[in-house]
Amino acid sequence: MKKILLTGLTAVMLLSAVDTCFASEKNLSETKLDEIVVTATRSEEQIKTIPARVEVIKSRDIELTTGETLTEQLKKNASIGVIEYGTDLSGIGIRGFRPEFSGITKHSLILIDGRPAGATNLSSVLSDNIERIEILKGPASSLYGGEAMGGVVNIITKKNTGELTGLVEAGFGSFDTNFQKAAVGGGLTDRFDFDISVRQRDQQNDFQMGNGDSRSSTSFTTRNGDLRLGMDLGETWRIDIGADGYQGLDIELPGDIYNGDIQSGKKDVDRWAVDTTLGGMINDHNNVSLTAYRTKELNKNFQDYTGSGPYTAVPTYHALDSETNWMGFQLKDIISFDTHRIIVGVDFQDIDKESRRYNAGGSSLAPYYPDESRENMAAYVETVLSLFDKHMTATLGCRYDTFDVSTEPTPYLTTFTPGTESFDTFSPRAGLNYQFDRGFRLHTTIGKAFVPPTAAQLAANITSYGTTTTGNPGLDPESSITWDMGVGYETSNKGFNMDVTYFHTDVKDKIITEKISATTRTYRNSLGAEIHGLEYMVSFDIGVPLKWNRSLSFFVNGTRIFNAKEEQTDHTMEEITNVAEHTVNYGVNYDDGMIEARLNARSQGGMKDNDWHTTGYPEIEYPGFTVVDLSGGISFKEHHKIMIKIDNLLDHDYYEKKGYPKPGQSFYVSYRYTF
Repeated sequence: MKKILLTGLTAVMLLSAVDTCFASEKNLSETKLDEIVVTATRSEEQIKTIPARVEVIKSRDIELTTGETLTEQLKKNASIGVIEYGTDLSGIGIRGFRPEFSGITKHSLILIDGRPAGATNLSSVLSDNIERIEILKGPASSLYGGEAMGGVVNIITKKNTGELTGLVEAGFGSFDTNFQKAAVGGGLTDRFDFDISVRQRDQQNDFQMGNGDSRSSTSFTTRNGDLRLGMDLGETWRIDIGADGYQGLDIELPGDIYNGDIQSGKKDVDRWAVDTTLGGMINDHNNVSLTAYRTKELNKNFQDYTGSGPYTAVPTYHALDSETNWMGFQLKDIISFDTHRIIVGVDFQDIDKESRRYNAGGSSLAPYYPDESRENMAAYVETVLSLFDKHMTATLGCRYDTFDVSTEPTPYLTTFTPGTESFDTFSPRAGLNYQFDRGFRLHTTIGKAFVPPTAAQLAANITSYGTTTTGNPGLDPESSITWDMGVGYETSNKGFNMDVTYFHTDVKDKIITEKISATTRTYRNSLGAEIHGLEYMVSFDIGVPLKWNRSLSFFVNGTRIFNAKEEQTDHTMEEITNVAEHTVNYGVNYDDGMIEARLNARSQGGMKDNDWHTTGYPEIEYPGFTVVDLSGGISFKEHHKIMIKIDNLLDHDYYEKKGYPKPGQSFYVSYRYTF
């Protein structure tokens, strides 16, 4: 590890000497202010100065992306892996880690304005009123603790503090879809400001697949909204109180297409969150903030079959509940001196999850999983040093976490003994970034990350389709060491931007499922796993060098996985399932102030998975696919805008998860009035 960092430092120092020869040629009038991001260090930094790999999805890109969920936004803009079970269930995976769609422990962390989103299912996370989305790729446990092994997604919401502004929008589209949204925000007085937004989407008919067939039981209604109230308490002090919520009503669940319509059902999802942030300067050097938050997610599943015999049909009944509650606080101090910063903080989080199950008659049954809780206390420090006349940025940080993970007494579930496992872990990270006067930069990071075992992995007792899965109380946390090295280039006067980053991850004590017998499985720490690949992005706005008063930009953003394998008990290496060999987005954007348009293609390579409908669950390979989207908008008479979006333009028949095909070609039109 030391050798890697020393090699990177030597390289940038040598190139620095060469770069000095060209410094006199630099035209300061062409210098463009760097975009500010906050996720990489938990403080405001210019994106070109930080060593970590950070991608930003801007509000304009969000508006022109087809698809209404956060998952759609991420997969079509950031070349990450996803898994989608229709409308109601989805998850992501970053840098070769398997996408995850449920549970309180994952390998990718989702934040809203820097605090945990509080959602087991990515489909229920805020997807509107977003200023930008920051994606930190690579280990971030030194700042954020568990679940940040592959990376972090931070949703930054809009905060209007100036004049009042807002919009109303209504639209319709394929599959008898209609949607409405409204937002308003700004300053009420010199000290008070607010933001409020609401949205509803109603798909009243089943969607059509790319093969022309109708996919039954796929209608849904979703609503979401958020509210923020802000107040300036003095020259630097401020308080913001926020709330956001999501509601999914009568979300139809078609089940695996292998079973036809026999396992259809419905689902209701409710998620809400509240948070308060108080912050300000206590002197010339210390900027402190305190955030407290509370989130609740409730899932109710309804089904019309009992699951016994040949899936016996019965009247629709309430079958399953799950309720998850998050609460915590974040205390942070950003200490500034000269051009350097030290960020220190303390995080606390408590999570409780309960499960309930019922039979067709309404009486209670033992749930599949025991109730669980997880309490986490942590302290961290991150240094950001600006060196060599601000050409070099060096970061060094670490975090110490303690966990208490418990399986709780669970009504009707008597096949296990409740217990608590406690552990602690230390996570360091370091990085270097060097900027050259002619637009080049080199960056490298190395860091340790971890993922704690879940309570279910510690003490599960689940029987499904004739197979029993039991927990392992002796599990250790997964841990990993990741290093990356990359080169970037950007020139404001030429409209060109690129970055290529190679990453390598070694995982120790990876938690996998192990088959004990033909009918029994458990969890264990495997011998290890190895993931390495290449991330790349290139964009070129031809309007900049030609000095047009409009933008015509071409872009490519991709991830190529060279190797993603986990070690087995016989010391062989097998590919990690549900990880595509490559994902890439590419296309063209146009914007002249009145007309804006985007043509986007997303290509995904093959991936391994198990065939869960064949005895022995043999490994199969998904075919690769390419899906093309088209969107555009026309603004007229200052306040009016018409948007047209075409999802899956070429009507391709594809899926993100076998058995759950995605919609075919679909059209949506909307009218917006802004003020």
